[in-house]
Amino acid sequence: MVDLQPFFEIQERLFSSVPTEFKRYAYELIDWNDPLLGIVGARGCGKTTMLLQKILEKGQKGFLYISGDNPLVLREGIYAIGDTFFKLGGKTLVVDEAHRQPGWANDIKALHDSYPGKQIHFSGSSRYSVMKGTADLSRRAVLSELRHLSFREFLNLEKGENFPAVSITELLENHINISRKLQKLHPLELFREYLRAGSYPFRLSYGSYYERILNTLDKAIYQDVVEQDSLRGEAATIIKKIIAFVATSVVPSISPESLCKELGISKVTLYTYLDSLERAGVLKRVLPCGRGIKGMRSGSKVFLGETNLYYALGLPQWNLEANMGTIREAFFVSQVGHLGICVPASGDFTLKEKNKEITFEVGGPDKGRRQLKDSSNGFVLRDGIEIGFENIIPLFLFGFLY
Repeated sequence: MVDLQPFFEIQERLFSSVPTEFKRYAYELIDWNDPLLGIVGARGCGKTTMLLQKILEKGQKGFLYISGDNPLVLREGIYAIGDTFFKLGGKTLVVDEAHRQPGWANDIKALHDSYPGKQIHFSGSSRYSVMKGTADLSRRAVLSELRHLSFREFLNLEKGENFPAVSITELLENHINISRKLQKLHPLELFREYLRAGSYPFRLSYGSYYERILNTLDKAIYQDVVEQDSLRGEAATIIKKIIAFVATSVVPSISPESLCKELGISKVTLYTYLDSLERAGVLKRVLPCGRGIKGMRSGSKVFLGETNLYYALGLPQWNLEANMGTIREAFFVSQVGHLGICVPASGDFTLKEKNKEITFEVGGPDKGRRQLKDSSNGFVLRDGIEIGFENIIPLFLFGFLY
């Protein structure tokens, strides 16, 4: 049997630094009673903290936390550790960063089959990593996705507030009343701060904050893309160039032909890398409406996964008001993308809600409605205003959807 004492000691040390006052939006939405629960999301979103918070809330008894990239776990193996833990009466095994362990999916599936009535919680840096593990596991596990910190969460965290999330329908219909409740907090000032340094739960000084973001990005490139997809050695360099291109482009689109020529790669290789970066949460693509798979080839808008990456990679450029268009759209995509959006022929984005298409135009405080003249259900999202009117809504309110 495996000696579990070192793992319990590590768990105890981690508990001493776990924040308990603030919990991510998904904490209350997840059904923690599921026997096989997977939590996926981009690196740095707070998966580890959330798992440890749940253990603390339950009183620690019957729980064991291990990390897939810990050398001791790599030596002993997930199955052997879980087998010993469950035989000794343990109830819930928590495997963080499970996909870092070779054969992790088979180990977790075998434990799940061998110990009915026991629970296994695991995390991974992307839904793709989990689904790629084994079809049997992906069919049995309940997967919950943890996104980057929303503007609502950032505001609650910074100001000690407890504003609830709102639905897209409620936001569109009651945006004036929602805005009024926020006036005392000077939301525009907070929104600027959020765009620059508010997407991740680890809030430190600017220098160390951006350094941690870049370290997180590096791990995503090497561990969640290159290693997971078994790409060639030179892939990391090319992938970094693609990220740099997106990070410095004031037009959120890619010309496959010119970029392939510049990088010296084929279109197939480019699309493979873009797919991998999107699965890892580094990039987000919004396809043209009604184009299906063909839209992946042209006409898509391409953004970094969240706005803080733009500042971490190209700070001076994005401090210019003239370049804020990309930042504003990247914010909208990061907060609304999970609802399913596309790029329409007229307007910036379209969302289908209850079989009704809603078109959005994103811009600064003077943004007009001209591009929505052909839309019967269109809204202008203006940055730089605190309260809207009619179909003009403050952009920051779209950070309240989760």
